Amino acid sequence: MLRVYRAGEQGGKVIGPEAGPEALHGAVWIDVSDPLAWEGPLLFKATGIDLPSRADMVEIEASSRIYREGNASFMTVLLVVGLDSDSPTSVPVSFILTPERLVTMRYSDPQPFRSFAAACEKSGVPGTPLEVLTRLLDAVVDRTADILERMGTEIDSLNGTVFALRAPSGRRLSTEDLTIILRRIGQVNFVLNKVHDSLQTLLRMSSFLSVPSRDPELRQAKQTRDELKSVARDIASLDQNASYLSANVGFLLDAALGRISIEQNAIIKIFSVGAVVFLPPTLVASIYGMNFVNMPELEWDLGYLWALVLMVVAAVVPYLWFKRKGWL
Repeated sequence: MLRVYRAGEQGGKVIGPEAGPEALHGAVWIDVSDPLAWEGPLLFKATGIDLPSRADMVEIEASSRIYREGNASFMTVLLVVGLDSDSPTSVPVSFILTPERLVTMRYSDPQPFRSFAAACEKSGVPGTPLEVLTRLLDAVVDRTADILERMGTEIDSLNGTVFALRAPSGRRLSTEDLTIILRRIGQVNFVLNKVHDSLQTLLRMSSFLSVPSRDPELRQAKQTRDELKSVARDIASLDQNASYLSANVGFLLDAALGRISIEQNAIIKIFSVGAVVFLPPTLVASIYGMNFVNMPELEWDLGYLWALVLMVVAAVVPYLWFKRKGWL
């Protein structure tokens, strides 16, 4: 879908396949989402901009993601999407900035784009392409901050569960509980890794834009330049916060594995104590079950009761000894 935004207008206009190049003239922002076959050629005729292919957008080399052709700056970043689903991921989004317009290209629908489009519906489209880019980056930063806050809350919840801060004293975690904890830790770590990758691309993009010579407008618009610097500082701060949360996740994983080891040791200890407690009674029962002719106890009237009492005593004495030593 190709949507055109003009300065001062309320929202954007969807362009259909019957439109000509003149339909894109005067646009300060052209948003291309899941481009169809005819949209790329139309955009090229109207603006001279050749959209990058999807394969180009997923290249990991910095030179393939951020470069300049003529008066157009091509910048591709990763944004985290699908946080509310079972499979969050990061998707590439390309920003193509020229003195006349900003072109964005994406194969997904990130939350920042929806938020900024809704803001344009209410307060109008900004007047310059650089202002549009700055507002979009600001929406991306806000969304990333929300994701990190959500992950921080999840880490706090996991911390309380792993260290039993919110569980009754003495409560043991079941195998299902421990499995769920490990899955939650893995999910948080997965999202934080995606956020880290996204922030790294945003840092490279902000560094690229921070050079005034990249765009003549930057040399003249002091306010926009200051806003970009503020966005860059926010991105750097979020990157530090993401690293801090990742370190906490690593600590939680070690703590969860330690908790699993403790639970396993407790189970093994129970079996070991049980084996030791029942070993002496088993020995007594084995002796009196041999049925030799010259066993005097076999002729006793109280022989059966004697064997039972002896087995009970042989079991109780080790148990009391373990309790006294604090092994139980």
